[in-house]
Amino acid sequence: MLNTINTIELEKKIADYNIKQLNGDVYQIEKLGEKAEIIEVLNVDIALKTMTIRHNHSVHDLVFKNNLDFVLDKMGIKRATDNISTSINAPMPGKVIGILVKEGDQVAKGDGILILEAMKMENVLKAEHDCSIKKIVVEEAVSVEKNQVLIELA
Repeated sequence: MLNTINTIELEKKIADYNIKQLNGDVYQIEKLGEKAEIIEVLNVDIALKTMTIRHNHSVHDLVFKNNLDFVLDKMGIKRATDNISTSINAPMPGKVIGILVKEGDQVAKGDGILILEAMKMENVLKAEHDCSIKKIVVEEAVSVEKNQVLIELA
């Protein structure tokens, strides 16, 4: 079987489709006024916005993206990762304009850790998971390169 990757930008209303669960992970999808298609959902990853389906004896990996996802991809910023990171890296070149934590601080997922100015915008880098601050590698007012380690996590 050929495994293909398709990128889909969904901007149409879901109301244009009739989706009916037939059995377990098997669904019938019908665009109003067109022939119904049968798919089997093999895997769904909400964080990565991906779905693996089987359709007509072929397996397809679908990636669902909106305009923000396309902009972030173009800038090289990843919104989700497969593994837990042990550091906060610069997602793009920029200047550190604020460090919101101290070494030894405990942070929760979603807490702001550092403010990076890039392309005349302030970007708050946030914790991807609950962790503690092991070491702050950079200082405020310092320019950084893409992927440079800014803060080490424990």
